[in-house]
Amino acid sequence: MKYAIMSDVHANPAALETALFDARRRKCQRFIMLGDTTGYGYDPVGALNLVKQNFDVVLIGNHDSACVGKEPPLQMMMNPNYDLDLSARDLLSADSRAYLASREYLFAEDSFACVHADFPAPQAWRYIMTEVDATINFSSRSEKLLFCGHTHHAAVWEQNAKGSVKEHFEKRLSKPAIAAESISFKVNNNSRYIVNVGSVGYPRNDLCSTYCIYDSDLQRITLRRLPFDFKTYIEDMETSGVGLPPWLVAILRAALAL
Repeated sequence: MKYAIMSDVHANPAALETALFDARRRKCQRFIMLGDTTGYGYDPVGALNLVKQNFDVVLIGNHDSACVGKEPPLQMMMNPNYDLDLSARDLLSADSRAYLASREYLFAEDSFACVHADFPAPQAWRYIMTEVDATINFSSRSEKLLFCGHTHHAAVWEQNAKGSVKEHFEKRLSKPAIAAESISFKVNNNSRYIVNVGSVGYPRNDLCSTYCIYDSDLQRITLRRLPFDFKTYIEDMETSGVGLPPWLVAILRAALAL
């Protein structure tokens, strides 16, 4: 079975369509969304419609949770990144809000498990950023493969048979993709892995749209890295009247300067 595992669309249906087209060309058969269909972007309705039509499993992310009113009011007040989620709440139909609200925090199948943020406490929305974080997450689950998102940056951690944890591909995954490319590796029988699948709709550090293909028959994991059209993204945001926070403007300007 070939799984396409994606995350962090962030109301960007154009980027999601590109990733879906790429995944279908590579004969992916089952589609898993790790959450944050909404948030930050210009079209939460279009993005959610695409997710509902194309994904077999859809998890909830922190922005989805904020959008449908599941996050505590104090959290909403303290985090300005949720401002657009309040606006999106008015755009989504009651059925769409109910759909998002009913999504699970974690999904497990055979030898792998999926979550939006981290595995010990999925609803706390913590980040897996370091080898220490990865070690804690390995300890919380028994599956061989653990897939996550949330950081908007793809990453791979391997835990060997002795329990040591090492990050792989750091330098390659920190660079933008000028053309579509793959970073692929065979799963070691004696190791376990955490794979952050990156962000389809709103990349940060690596400045490219990223998702993961897991081939369970070949036991191969591939991170697909696709060029991200920042210029059109900004134009779509401006056309839709979405206000860009200063920190987001800085990231986008840095991307366009490359």
